[in-house]
Amino acid sequence: MAASRAAETPEQASNRLEEQRTRQAASRAAETPEQTTTRLEEQRTRQAASRAAETAEQTTIRNTDKLTRQAVSRAAETPEQTTTRLEEQRTRQAASRAAETAQQTTTRLEEQRIRQAASRAAESSEQQQVRREEDRRRRSNSRASRWSFMEREAFQYDPTKNYDNHPQLYIGRMTEICSCCDALKWSGEAPGMCCSNGKVKLPSLRQPPEPLESLMSGTTTTTSKHFLENIRKDAIANDGNADTLGQLVILPSTFTGSLRHMHEYTQDAMTYVRNYGRPDLFVTFTCNPTWEEVQEELLDGQNPSDRHDLLARVFKQKLIKLMNIITKSHVFGPTQCWMYSIEWQKRGLPHSHILIWLKDKIKPDEIDSVISAELPDRQQDPRLFQVIVKNMIHGPCGSINPGSSCMKDGKCTKRYPRQLIQDTQTGEDGYPLYRRRSPEDGGFKARIKTKFGNSIQEIEIDNKWVVPYCPLLSRIFQVHINVEYCNSVKSIKYICKYVNKGSDQAMFGFGKDGTTVDEVEQYQLGRYISSNEAVWRILDFSIHERHPTVVHLAVHLENGQRVYFTEDNLHERINEPPKTTLTAFFLLCQKDEFARTLLYCDVPKFYTWNASEKAFKRRVQGTSVPGYRNIRATNALGRVYTVHPNNFECFFLRLLLHTIRGPTSFEALRTVNGRKCATFREACQLLDLLEDGTQWNATMTEAAAIQSPSQLRNLFIILLLVCGPSNPGKLWESYKESLTEDILIKARRENPGLALNYTPDMFNQTLIILEDKALAMAGKDLKQLGLPTPLRTLGDRLTREILRETSYDLNDLNEYISTNEPLLLPDQKAAYNTILDRINRKAGGIIFLDAPGGTGKTFVINLLLAKIRRKSEIAIAVASSGIAATLLHGGRTAHSTLKLPLNLTQCETPLCNISKGTGEAKVLQECKLIVWDECTMAHRNALEALDRTLQDLRDNGKLMGGAILLLAGDFRQTLPVIPKGTMADELKACLKASYLWRHVHKLELKTNMRVHLQGDVAAGQFAQQLLNLGDGKIVADPTNGLITIPNNFCNIVDSIETLKTSVFPDIRRCFNDHKWLCERAILAPKNDSVNTINLQIQQQLPGVDISYKSIDTVVNIDQAVQYPTEFLNSLEPPGMPPHSLVLKVGSPIILLRNLDAPRLCNGTRLCVKSLMPHVIEATILTGCAKGEDVFIPRIPMIPNDIPFEFKRLQFPVRLAFAMSINKAQGQSLKVAGIHLETPCFSHGQLYVACSRVGTGKNLYIFALDGQTRNIVYRTALQ
Repeated sequence: MAASRAAETPEQASNRLEEQRTRQAASRAAETPEQTTTRLEEQRTRQAASRAAETAEQTTIRNTDKLTRQAVSRAAETPEQTTTRLEEQRTRQAASRAAETAQQTTTRLEEQRIRQAASRAAESSEQQQVRREEDRRRRSNSRASRWSFMEREAFQYDPTKNYDNHPQLYIGRMTEICSCCDALKWSGEAPGMCCSNGKVKLPSLRQPPEPLESLMSGTTTTTSKHFLENIRKDAIANDGNADTLGQLVILPSTFTGSLRHMHEYTQDAMTYVRNYGRPDLFVTFTCNPTWEEVQEELLDGQNPSDRHDLLARVFKQKLIKLMNIITKSHVFGPTQCWMYSIEWQKRGLPHSHILIWLKDKIKPDEIDSVISAELPDRQQDPRLFQVIVKNMIHGPCGSINPGSSCMKDGKCTKRYPRQLIQDTQTGEDGYPLYRRRSPEDGGFKARIKTKFGNSIQEIEIDNKWVVPYCPLLSRIFQVHINVEYCNSVKSIKYICKYVNKGSDQAMFGFGKDGTTVDEVEQYQLGRYISSNEAVWRILDFSIHERHPTVVHLAVHLENGQRVYFTEDNLHERINEPPKTTLTAFFLLCQKDEFARTLLYCDVPKFYTWNASEKAFKRRVQGTSVPGYRNIRATNALGRVYTVHPNNFECFFLRLLLHTIRGPTSFEALRTVNGRKCATFREACQLLDLLEDGTQWNATMTEAAAIQSPSQLRNLFIILLLVCGPSNPGKLWESYKESLTEDILIKARRENPGLALNYTPDMFNQTLIILEDKALAMAGKDLKQLGLPTPLRTLGDRLTREILRETSYDLNDLNEYISTNEPLLLPDQKAAYNTILDRINRKAGGIIFLDAPGGTGKTFVINLLLAKIRRKSEIAIAVASSGIAATLLHGGRTAHSTLKLPLNLTQCETPLCNISKGTGEAKVLQECKLIVWDECTMAHRNALEALDRTLQDLRDNGKLMGGAILLLAGDFRQTLPVIPKGTMADELKACLKASYLWRHVHKLELKTNMRVHLQGDVAAGQFAQQLLNLGDGKIVADPTNGLITIPNNFCNIVDSIETLKTSVFPDIRRCFNDHKWLCERAILAPKNDSVNTINLQIQQQLPGVDISYKSIDTVVNIDQAVQYPTEFLNSLEPPGMPPHSLVLKVGSPIILLRNLDAPRLCNGTRLCVKSLMPHVIEATILTGCAKGEDVFIPRIPMIPNDIPFEFKRLQFPVRLAFAMSINKAQGQSLKVAGIHLETPCFSHGQLYVACSRVGTGKNLYIFALDGQTRNIVYRTALQ
């Protein structure tokens, strides 16, 4: 047989084996169960004998062959076959183990342990690390899978689902019995909670004697019930003995519940904000004494108020379940971090304040699906309706019940009843104004019983009284759960302090009868603790929980650590001061290479603090750090204790610890570029970490070395107007010669025979130039700026304002009109003539020129301006953005020209900051036309402010004071930007929501100039597709709400890399071409995407990165401890540069502030020419000053949407390879890319992004599967 098989071909062997398998399958199918059992037993016997006779080598070969065959077989399996095999394997294994005897089980486990020990002993360190990582991953996945049943369920609450009795949510009865003391417990409670696992021995309770037993039972007679109800009354009426009071001491932060203790938690919350941004949800969870779990455990005759132990324990279990479904089930999506505190306040029952930070932020249009402030439909969701009516109705109070406890000075302190509104809007306090529909608009009503004095009455309520809640959480827990959406940084301060404010406190005093009461000495701060809180603390339940951990890091001067002396350690402490986390950090950096790459606050992420050894140890768990062996990272955060700025050196030390990586000693911290500083303040100054007068000198010195006097004067006046140097006169004296150098050169050129030097007259000429510039930019003279007033021979400020608007070259204007007027298209000419006719008739009023991109809006406006100005009459041109203003002849921004108030959105009746008798007032009084371009971006309050101001200045009660206002724009574009705003917010701010809009006369431009003049058919098709996009005519998929981008509309790319290379091909070679750089950009809806793309593209440029760190300070020094520097550094308010600004020479940048309009406007793009420590030299790429070289200094900026005032000193620029879609409005590009991995989130964004180019062949879009969201508010287009 062996010879026969050896001679077989592979085909013959395959056929033989297949025939053998067929015969074997047929034979086994015909077997009886007894025959099968006999065959398998014989097979096992033969196999055992065969293996017993094997040598070790043969065994190894057999096992290797088996593993090879098994690997090949499993590699060829389909997923269904693999599942089937594993299921069969599990079934066989379960059956086998079920049939085991106890001895067999013990033997199997022992053999398994031996094999495992041998296997692990043979592992290398790398194999061990891989195995442990895999074990941790499996355990993590196993635990996570138990909670995946409710992921994002809060966004899709279903009234028909039964959420209440799921095993992961149900608490049940007390069924666990302590083996040591027989105490009953819930399954989730700690084993040692009752008796510390037998360590605590309590004597058995004796049976109370009669009649006490009957009186305590509460069930026998009305007498016992009366006894129980009144036993505690006045029990503590005379409790209090002044002699027992101890000495008053300051409670440290280690004392739970002390002010310092709660302040530490507040700072921990701010650490979360610094790392993860604002919290997303603020949840208040209260205890419900009527919970089923409480009622089931009460003894006969007991009330919940008799069993504070039950209330505390049930609330603890419920709180654990709540945190589990939020942080493990991810009902709101995956969480980044969370924290909560427990309070009791006056009424005794516990409640928890919870902050939640989510990985995926809740979008404004998702608020209504997560949070409701309305009564549910009683017919569709009767269970939720009962929960809300019982637990989530405030009061009622107000005029209905003026005696309510929430009333103060005739008003509800919680601001109820709330306003009924149709849609959710952004509130001014950082919380939304939730949708509360009236019964007429689809809201519901309910009748509730409430107490008025001593009587109970039934009243009808609507949505005005509903406290915001999450339907899912309210349905599950059937209790008062207030859920608030934190939509603004404004809410950070209140929430982080409120969550950690601690329990209520009271002032009390003691004194003897007949003695003089010294109130100053005898008032003491006191705290009262309810029975429930006492139980909570006895059971050792935590009053504060958080994740991830925040490690507190010490900060102190050299040899300034706190030392505790005793009689025994006096000499030891003097000779060897105790180690702290700071001194341990220095030692770590001396011997650990990786530690030298870290800041002090980053150390806890990679190292644990060993309190006994007073040293940092590398973490053994966590994620491996690439490039560093045995270094693991966790999500632990470090927080350096805060220091008040008045503690100068320690404050500056702390600042350095957040700046310098890997210092090895205090001396190393004071060493800057090899120079040892005497103080930490000096080191901070050398590193430009402090704001002082020296930086303005340094800015001027750097600029004076390389640029002309005219450019230097522009920089100097910007410093005076924007930066506010403390001693402008001294700055002038130091640099007046550099500022006047060109005037001296001109005088020497005109008088070659004279040895001229600087004269007072030359300096006076410079002062005149500076003052003219200051007046043009900000309307301020030099006296207001702290400089000498120049001697002038002619003109005053009032005349100057008029001259600026009338000093146009009439010949140039006439030539411009004669050249361009014949080029007007029919619809342009109709609009042009209509507007001129109203001007000539002095008809006044408001006209809106509706003009999509490419229809010649700017062309018509500039022709109108020229037509009026050629008669030496005044026509004012403004735009909502600086970029749009540069396209208008003589254009400026609306805010700077009309002096619109900065708090425009908060004012009920705003007015422009222009007083009668000023030059600005004179201009507005005499103007014939005011043009406002890109008006659709303006807030309606701006239009109303202009109307009030013009009526006042012109003494005319007509619309716009009798002047003609020409609004121009396209409502398909973005509406006023409302940070974190909803659709209702944007529509409320839109011009069409103003009471003035009904008076507006509308004109339209429809003809595309590219198509008409050049016959570009493709451009015409693209323009029509843009209009369809802007009008919302492209039908969205009803299943996901996304539109499919037409293939003939643009170039669809499949990755971000392709998008970048399509817009910026061969950038390393082309970046020096300013024209090429200026005509292209990538646009994205959100700044996060923009920042990432900018840094990625900049890395492709040659050269070295230069990093500029901002100097961030609070305006009120008393708030410096609450808002430490590193927290300020983490903030990125809208329109502000980042704390760390990284630039390269050749990078495009965009200006974030108006510095010198119209040359340097908010939105002007520039290219970096040189980077100096205190000034950036750049070339302007866009606008009327295109090609000019300018200086940009650091300037102080104070955001107006932060609940506290802080100042950031930084260059007012950002990278501009990519920019946000909102920032791009008004920009014209030749090539544009649109990054839509995160879809657009507001009206008109997609239309604005696509309309930056004139043809689809130069438009590149990255969108997943070629689909994206196109948001269009139909109301805004009507």
